[in-house]
Amino acid sequence: MNTLLIDEALVRRLLARHFPRWANWSIGEVAPGGCDNRTFRIGDALLARLPSAAHYAAAVATEQQWLPVLSKHLPLEVPELVTTGPADDLFPWPWSIYRW
Repeated sequence: MNTLLIDEALVRRLLARHFPRWANWSIGEVAPGGCDNRTFRIGDALLARLPSAAHYAAAVATEQQWLPVLSKHLPLEVPELVTTGPADDLFPWPWSIYRW
């Protein structure tokens, strides 16, 4: 089984390719890392969520679809989707950028 290294360097490369306006912002991994996704803070305002394995990738679209719907009915803040990162040769699954 091949393990994909999901780290700050990967997030920076993904940002440089797809969202260059954020590529030079600070990036830091949010601990704990989680099982389904790896989360990275981008500057002070954003976060990237990358699925950690193929079987978690299907949930990305569900999360992107339902978080905005649920946020209208919950008494707490829910992260707002800013944009979606595409699957490509750097990272094989769709991923998300949310407001922090």
